Amino acid sequence: MAADRGAAFGRVCDPEPRAEHPRDMTTREIVTAYLRAIEAQDRDAVARYMHPDIEVTEHPNRMSPAGLRADLAGVQAAWERGSKLMASQRYEIRHLIVEGDRAAVQFVWSGTLAVAAGPLPAGHVMQAQICSIIELKDGKVWRQEQYDCYL
Repeated sequence: MAADRGAAFGRVCDPEPRAEHPRDMTTREIVTAYLRAIEAQDRDAVARYMHPDIEVTEHPNRMSPAGLRADLAGVQAAWERGSKLMASQRYEIRHLIVEGDRAAVQFVWSGTLAVAAGPLPAGHVMQAQICSIIELKDGKVWRQEQYDCYL
């Protein structure tokens, strides 16, 4: 993991994709592949990176004023809702800092609405600055804590 820390600051380039099981990948590779799978809306790929005991915490923000906590079933339900709402999304990783099995990821998210959402028409591009703290267990995403700032 020392190699991960050495390249921890500055603009991040995605590592080359690897087909191995997540346990054969570094923390940096797992976190990046997980975000790329979400971005591609590839449910099967995302599932490969999620620990069965995953817990996601989203702190209060404009889109989720009360915040939320979700286990695997809750994450899967949110995935279903999101896949109907979003036509596409993009994760522009700005910084990725790794220490052992934990990563802090700063990224810009943009998502294009597939359908109207409240006052926003279909085709509208939403954006957020996000910091996500991700912890792995058994080579999979076990804890994810989100700080979303929608623009």
